[in-house]
Amino acid sequence: MEDLSRAALAHVSWDSVAASVNDLVRTVGHSLTYAELRTRGAPIVHLARVFVGRERRSDLEQLYFRDYYPRDEAIPRLYGLRDGELVHKSDVYSDEEKKASVAYNEYLCVHGSENGLFLGIDGQDGGGIVMSCGNSTAREGWGNEQIKLIEGLLPHIRQFARVRRALADASALGVSLVALLESRWLGLVQLDSQGRILEANDRAQGVLLERDGLLDEGGMLAGRNPGEDAEIQRLLAQALAPYGPPGIGGSMKITRGKDRAPLVLEIHPVPQEGDTAPWQLGALVLIVDPASRPRGEPELVTKLLGLTPAESRVAVAIAAGQTVAGTALELGCAEGTARTHLKRIYRKLGIRKQTELVRKVLLLGG
Repeated sequence: MEDLSRAALAHVSWDSVAASVNDLVRTVGHSLTYAELRTRGAPIVHLARVFVGRERRSDLEQLYFRDYYPRDEAIPRLYGLRDGELVHKSDVYSDEEKKASVAYNEYLCVHGSENGLFLGIDGQDGGGIVMSCGNSTAREGWGNEQIKLIEGLLPHIRQFARVRRALADASALGVSLVALLESRWLGLVQLDSQGRILEANDRAQGVLLERDGLLDEGGMLAGRNPGEDAEIQRLLAQALAPYGPPGIGGSMKITRGKDRAPLVLEIHPVPQEGDTAPWQLGALVLIVDPASRPRGEPELVTKLLGLTPAESRVAVAIAAGQTVAGTALELGCAEGTARTHLKRIYRKLGIRKQTELVRKVLLLGG
């Protein structure tokens, strides 16, 4: 459990954690996929990792998403998985599909995953996480003890994926805590083991000084809305659990006035070693403000990425955190037009993920 917390902030590699998960659960391997669901079109995949035994298999990631993902009959059925719902893969495919499905026969069966499990996990902003376990290594197959172990991992895996998503959006994967504190648009607050604010970077201080939804009340984080404040305190209490098992992270939205988009808080426990002193770092709070993401220059995007002026304006808006609908409203065009531009951008740049577009646009500025 502690390794999951460390991996979320790149204190240890996820590879080592994944190997431990496979050993603990007794499965040949597992994968984690974080996708943003859309009303139309395929989901946008933000995070995908496949681990077999003790190693990451990027070759299987590429193979699956290139050759089988578009044809996998299970994908639409996984959209409806509830948070914490566990289903056997053999129940997701019909008997006829088990005979004819390319994804089932050429991928799942070949790589020892046809008798595995799917676990649904809630993400953020309409996103969803699916943990896919391969076949059980236990002689008798999946047992109750293994199922309970997977269910026990649920809150930790949920928070790992959410925090990694937030850091990826900030182009912060693999960087140090010092670098995170220097981030210009990702707010970061360090709390001690009692929940008191130890340090906040410039972005977080700006948010707290505005007192628009999130406040610093006597050195403690608080919400202006009483209901949201109660949720903040609940999440902090579970993250800063002083005794027993490691704390559990959580996420929530903070509403703001003046028609501003809500903030997203990601509260993440910091694993403790030995006795905990009150002044020790106990939790990290990531503050994500979509509106504060740095914007690129459309003219520069046109020149360096070879996009049309209209496509460049869409690319810059999306990279700044706008939705397709918000982009259309901002640019004064139909949502369908903005979506068409986005598809052309993906095709021209040879990318498939929104995070790839964000990185390409932001890298132009520095």
